[in-house]
Amino acid sequence: MSSIEIFNSSTSFLITLIALAILAFSVCYSSQDIKIGKGIRYLFIGIALEFVGSWFGFKMNDYVQMGISINILAFLELLVLLLSMMFLALSASQILSVNVSDTPLIGAISGLGLVAIVYFCLIAQDGAMVSLMRQIFPLTGFAYIAASFWSQSGHKYKAGFFIGALLTSGVTLLLICRLLGVAPTFISSLWYVSALVYVGLAVALLIIKVDFMFKKLEDKDIEIEKYNKRIEEIIKSSPFPIIISRLSDDKLILANNNAIKLFGIQPTELERYRLKDFFADADNRRLLNERLEQEKEVQDFEILVKTSTGNTPFWLLASANIIDYNYDIALYAAFQDITSRKNREVLLKNQAVRDPLTSLYNRRYFEEEVTKRISLARMKGGCYSVLMIDADKFKNVNDTYGHKVGDKVLIELSSTAEKALRDCDIVARYGGEEFVCYLSDVGPEKAKIVADRLRQTISKIVVYSDDGKPFNFTVSIGVSSSEISDNIDMLIKTADDALYRAKENGRNRCEVFTKEDLAKFHNGENLPQKDEASQLHPIFTKEGNGEISLLDGIGANHIVENNTNIEEQKGTEPTKEAEPDKKNDYLILGIDDGDMK
Repeated sequence: MSSIEIFNSSTSFLITLIALAILAFSVCYSSQDIKIGKGIRYLFIGIALEFVGSWFGFKMNDYVQMGISINILAFLELLVLLLSMMFLALSASQILSVNVSDTPLIGAISGLGLVAIVYFCLIAQDGAMVSLMRQIFPLTGFAYIAASFWSQSGHKYKAGFFIGALLTSGVTLLLICRLLGVAPTFISSLWYVSALVYVGLAVALLIIKVDFMFKKLEDKDIEIEKYNKRIEEIIKSSPFPIIISRLSDDKLILANNNAIKLFGIQPTELERYRLKDFFADADNRRLLNERLEQEKEVQDFEILVKTSTGNTPFWLLASANIIDYNYDIALYAAFQDITSRKNREVLLKNQAVRDPLTSLYNRRYFEEEVTKRISLARMKGGCYSVLMIDADKFKNVNDTYGHKVGDKVLIELSSTAEKALRDCDIVARYGGEEFVCYLSDVGPEKAKIVADRLRQTISKIVVYSDDGKPFNFTVSIGVSSSEISDNIDMLIKTADDALYRAKENGRNRCEVFTKEDLAKFHNGENLPQKDEASQLHPIFTKEGNGEISLLDGIGANHIVENNTNIEEQKGTEPTKEAEPDKKNDYLILGIDDGDMK
């Protein structure tokens, strides 16, 4: 391809050399990380050697004048051109679309060429054959590389190969014309042909590099698509509900069959759902998002959710992490339904703090919760009162109508007391037929009004025996307040003392423990006269009283032996958070906001 006219002018030589340098930079870039990178490097070596061979032809006369044998110079020139042909052939073998092991063939041809060079340059010294080989070696190399480029031009990404095929085919035709002597002189001697071919090949190689990058991306896309399909199959076959949602807009990308059933999703309208739509508690979702931002992965996180068509919440155990899915940052979440477990936890918690017969709070919860309430009331300067309620002659009810009817009495009494008082108050079963109430922001005078109206309401309750006989029952109530003490044990003792006085004064009445009673109480005047009185709670030391309290939990199955009551220490139970206050009124008892103030 190259001609000695390039070296006749320094400008032509410099331009051709710059074009060759451009080709070199293009080769360095385009040959990296592609399959035919080695072939591209071989191509540049072959073209560079062909350029050097032309330089030998230009300098030959100078070296001959220096005394160097022309046969030796011709041998060196042809050897360089033979190497150029060999590298172009190797390049073509790397670029060919069909993998053919043609290295032995190239080696055989190169060996024959070397033998011919030695014979015609050093032995036979045939100048015509030497001139012929000067044209055959480049022609063979470019014909081979042109064929390899054309073999790749049928692929999807073929622009670079097509340009390379046109350029190398043009060079091949030019060399054939030179060989046959039919090329016009002005074409064969144009010095810039080499520079144009070098630059054209550089552009072709860059396009080939870009095409390979697009092909690589396409292969990656296909691989990712296959990978995603495998993931989808795994997710769909998972026994757990799984949802993948886009992190940017929270829209659902994928939901398996179990998730569709669990959340009531329409599978054909998946993208109209957002993951946040299923959260029943906004704070719960905010906490989950905060955990994900900090840790990128959350395991066994309890969330309260709802379906897309209903408002009934249920509990799930969620494990979530952030993943790359279809070029999107997505949230992968797997769920496990733990509603039954949470229901059991609530049941166990209620069993721990509530009485099994009346469903009221039990003694331990009352004492611990009221202690907290009293501390808050002291900080705010508020007042409070405690009522101790006892069913009158409850033993006679059990003896006359049986324990099942006695249970009905306790249930009606507790239900009436709970409905009559506010949600901010606390009603608890303290033991047997005894109940205790905490009234928030209520002083002793208002507490006496509440107690009297509660007593009157209870006295109107009608209970039916097993044989359908109606009867009523009454209660006695003792009242103590914040004027007496801020200690729960002291409040219960003093309220019980007032209750004991109500029993002595005829039952079905209310008594208030006053400051005057407190002095007598400390002096021991109101305590029952028994040896163990100073050690036992007044509830368990009422001499001669047939209505002493039974144990917690025995209200459901009263055990009476020889008409005596069984007493023992009741077990402890865990506490529960205070319930929120509602409107400050007593609906059943009829106390309005003015009374409460």
